[in-house]
Amino acid sequence: MFDHKNIGNIKMNISRTLTKICGLFLIVAILFLTAGVAGAQTDSVKKKRLRSPAAVKGFVGGESHDSYVIHARKNQTLRVQISWLGKGDRTAQFVVSKSADFFSGDVVEGGKETYNGKNWVGKVPATGDYYVYVTAHPTAKYALRVTLK
Repeated sequence: MFDHKNIGNIKMNISRTLTKICGLFLIVAILFLTAGVAGAQTDSVKKKRLRSPAAVKGFVGGESHDSYVIHARKNQTLRVQISWLGKGDRTAQFVVSKSADFFSGDVVEGGKETYNGKNWVGKVPATGDYYVYVTAHPTAKYALRVTLK
């Protein structure tokens, strides 16, 4: 008739099943949220097209960046120079990249920095678009010069 031993086994099996379901749900939720965060890091800043020689001024700071793009031919020498106005610990910096996405970190190799990163000179490895991204901490009014020879 009524077996109390089977009821205990049934309760234990239900508890194990619920634990597995909760664990699976947690894994799916973590994967979903992680994919959402990774996808959120896309560069939506409009790139300003430059022609050599180019001189631009801007204001940047916080978590933002300014983006510039210039078309170069293989073996041309690309020179980028930055200066900024500001007192105290205000600084501006730039990076030369092969990627249209600021967050990719695809920096052009082989260039030489001078004056504590205020100047960069390098031979362009291939014909195509090259990107200059300017950032500042905390904020800065800057002047950027870009030349190709």
